[in-house]
Amino acid sequence: MTASLDVIDVRILEALQEDAGRSVADVADIVGLTPSPCWRRIRRLETEGIIKRRSIQIDRRAIGLMFTAYLEVKISPARKVNYVKFEEAMNEFDAVIDACTMTGPYDYLIKVVAPDIDAYNEFISEKLIPLDVIGDFRTSVQIKNVKDKPGLPLGHIKG
Repeated sequence: MTASLDVIDVRILEALQEDAGRSVADVADIVGLTPSPCWRRIRRLETEGIIKRRSIQIDRRAIGLMFTAYLEVKISPARKVNYVKFEEAMNEFDAVIDACTMTGPYDYLIKVVAPDIDAYNEFISEKLIPLDVIGDFRTSVQIKNVKDKPGLPLGHIKG
């Protein structure tokens, strides 16, 4: 179910997606409101769960995370307890920054960042394989990031 949003709500979301650190006064100025009603709208968007959290985006390379890999993972044997164990582990591993279930020959796609290939190899040998629920996995190494757009497209929302 899509939330009921008007044009002002969409503009608030766009402004905050562009820069979550903007003050309420700045957002209000951008969307053409005074700060109080703008703040009430932001609070409503948070309360309704449309805004899940506000955060910053860090350049991973600037902090030494030079290696990114995508792993396709097949769980074996295919038992609920193994899927639960794997998912709990993914939420505990700091190197895993994205994980989702997939259709097709593999069960999961996970995104891992590390300082270098040696750290990635250590993640595989010390964290992933010891889970003892992995039947097969395949790694694709990111060469270049072509697009890294924070936020979601909002053009489909008709306020």
